[in-house]
Amino acid sequence: MLPEYVAKRQRILEDVHSGYQHIVIAEDPRFGRLLYLDDDLQIAESDEVYNQAMIEPLVDTDNLGEVLILGGGDGGVLKAAVQHGSEHAVMVDIDAQVVDLCRTYLPKMCEDAFAADNGELVIGDAFAYLDRDQRYDAIVYDLTMQPVRADQTRKEFIHEILDKVASRLKPEGVFSMQCCGAEEHTLRREIRNGLETYFAQSEQRIVDVPSYLPERWVFASATGPRS
Repeated sequence: MLPEYVAKRQRILEDVHSGYQHIVIAEDPRFGRLLYLDDDLQIAESDEVYNQAMIEPLVDTDNLGEVLILGGGDGGVLKAAVQHGSEHAVMVDIDAQVVDLCRTYLPKMCEDAFAADNGELVIGDAFAYLDRDQRYDAIVYDLTMQPVRADQTRKEFIHEILDKVASRLKPEGVFSMQCCGAEEHTLRREIRNGLETYFAQSEQRIVDVPSYLPERWVFASATGPRS
């Protein structure tokens, strides 16, 4: 169930189970409307800094050609890519109901990104999409750090994803991802080790996302795919 403070301080606008996860849209007097998936806060209307943090490495390295966004059902990262002038940004998310509810209740997050000429929405498995024989100027990972298979450790999962991502980037391409809370030192180390295995250069940075505070959030980026 949702944390107790959500029930006390936030107005629930939608509470449904899709075929994949529990989706809640709530409204908070400080942060505006928020998206919860399986009772974990994903993003709020106040959190534009999150989307900009995801896109910043692409802008800084001028890698805004072919962009692949894995996850990001609220459309915020897609909007940022489109607005920064990506030639073609495709967002892949498995849960159409998340996308539909966010378009209905959180239109500020995506604005008109899904209808943009340089934006594309694909409803499907983002991990399977990486198996396509195509290379990108940039890949943005806006999904979980937890294994999707029961027979996999978190370390194995991270390495599998980063290996796939590196193999789908052009030689000068860039990878950007959201990671975890700043105090999750073990997970941060696992991500850092994975990035150093599959990329020549990588870095982590800490960003204050309003609705996440007091927890600070870690984002990472990498270039020089070893593929």
